[in-house]
Amino acid sequence: MCGRYLLLSPAEAMRRLFLLVGGMPNFPARYNVAPTDTMPVMRMTSTGDRELALLRWGLVPSWADGLAVGSRMINARGETVATKSAFRESFAQRRCLVPADGYYEWKVVDGKRQPYLIRPSNGALMAFAAIWDAWTRPLDVQTGSPRDVGPAGQVIETYSIVTGPALPSVANTHDRMPVVLDPENFDAWLDPHAGPGDLARLVVPSHVDLTVIAVSPSVNSVKNDDAGCLDPVDSVEPVEPRQASLF
Repeated sequence: MCGRYLLLSPAEAMRRLFLLVGGMPNFPARYNVAPTDTMPVMRMTSTGDRELALLRWGLVPSWADGLAVGSRMINARGETVATKSAFRESFAQRRCLVPADGYYEWKVVDGKRQPYLIRPSNGALMAFAAIWDAWTRPLDVQTGSPRDVGPAGQVIETYSIVTGPALPSVANTHDRMPVVLDPENFDAWLDPHAGPGDLARLVVPSHVDLTVIAVSPSVNSVKNDDAGCLDPVDSVEPVEPRQASLF
């Protein structure tokens, strides 16, 4: 799965990766992106242009009663995204890409949760396959945390990262990982006319070369969002690549 990720690359790197034109906002470096955070995604507009939009992480289906469901829908399994009721309409009609410089996974080491940073060996910016939806706040009285209360009729756009089987290089940390799309597949993923078969061939393990590094437990708390999250932990044994087949 993917429960936290990081985005450190500047706006210009996103422009190059996604071939965006026009003005680009500057985004602060994020070392510890957590569910319900608002982050940039790339998607197609109704006119067929690419745009960078800010969406909330944790998909909330348009028919949901409230925002709370989004915290349980940060990931969509690639094997069932086309059929699960919460995801199938978004998969068919609303797909996007999530820029990321890496993500985190955890293992229990000596009785403690040890975080690992998983990122491209060459330091390149990645694009995770994702889906999105738009939820409209109902007219009745709102309840929930102060952060989730807002004006009736407010439209909130949310996203979920699509996951698949992990590559051998990271499978000993977790058996699943985000689906990383190559730039030559961006158009196919975003194509509003793509059929289920066209999309299914993209929801497969990527060939990206990933490095796994034990990092500071600081990342365990969502309150910590600074460079200290990336501090390596030398005393932890490195995760050895698994040699088994992906399939």
